[in-house]
Amino acid sequence: MHLIDIAGLPFKLGAALRHKRAFHPNGVTAVGRIERTAPATTGLPVASGEVIGRLSKGVGLPGGLADFAGLAWRMVPQSPGATPWDVLMVSAGSSALGRVVLRPATAWPHADFSTLMPLSYAGQNWWLQANVIGDVGSPALALQPISEQLRNGRPIRIEIRQATFGQAPTSLAILTFTHLLPEGEQETLAFDPTRNSAPGVTLSPGWLTALRRARTAAAVRADATIDQSGGSWPSATSGATSRVAIPPS
Repeated sequence: MHLIDIAGLPFKLGAALRHKRAFHPNGVTAVGRIERTAPATTGLPVASGEVIGRLSKGVGLPGGLADFAGLAWRMVPQSPGATPWDVLMVSAGSSALGRVVLRPATAWPHADFSTLMPLSYAGQNWWLQANVIGDVGSPALALQPISEQLRNGRPIRIEIRQATFGQAPTSLAILTFTHLLPEGEQETLAFDPTRNSAPGVTLSPGWLTALRRARTAAAVRADATIDQSGGSWPSATSGATSRVAIPPS
């Protein structure tokens, strides 16, 4: 048995028992746009464009019960032959020290999202943090109000901020989810920042990235709903789709 298989055993077992994703089994997948607010030369190379993303609950507790809130999104490739760029965030503390520590959230507007691990780019480490802007129709951490809001044509806006070590976060972009992904496509995407990243951007430190890649690969293999042959990129404006390669695990 390979090391990757040993590392992934708990996640395979968890998914097999629950017949769901091993991580963040319950969520809402939507499409929209990200608009850069930071100067082009400041920080991470996030570009304005279409996105597909997901708001989720880490443990999968029902209703509005407190849970580890999850935020993931995928940005379109910026050059031919490049991979999409996946970003994963989870509720954590908001301080410089707290942003690396998981913390349950009681409501979407109160969740402080963090990448936990920094993203290394151009010789610097950058943490991403985020918060939902405005009301989502529920004082708790329920997913149904998220779905209803998008279904009713009311977008969900999230401010993305970036920070280097020892500096206060500054605005990087506004992420806006505009409508739900069709029901049949809700569970066909596997977000993996260890494989899908922008040129020159890597998760840091490298050894932890390798461990996370093994863990993610094991979880994805345990999820029978993942489409290993590729995925469709829904247009945020027309509903049309175009093929986007999803690397098999």
